[in-house]
Amino acid sequence: MRSVRNLVETIPTERFFNAILGTDIRGSLFENYSNTTIMVIEDQIKTTLRNFEPRVGNVSIELVGSPDRNAFEVTVFYDILGIPLPRQRFTFILEPTR
Repeated sequence: MRSVRNLVETIPTERFFNAILGTDIRGSLFENYSNTTIMVIEDQIKTTLRNFEPRVGNVSIELVGSPDRNAFEVTVFYDILGIPLPRQRFTFILEPTR
């Protein structure tokens, strides 16, 4: 579902008429690599999907860190509510841009 990916990859204030839409997970990349950073990223994704995408449920996040590159491989798993489809997922690399 493209809307899930758009929500996760949108930076707050990027949308003019809805400044709170999106996640600030890219800002977490400038923190020290720790379990707290992982929990913050997971929480931001789950909160954004819960608040802005009512068509999905049972959201879980898998993060694989690469501290040397200061990057994460993020996989978001979710179910589309009301439609008997297999569990959905999408994966992306979260890394700082220069």
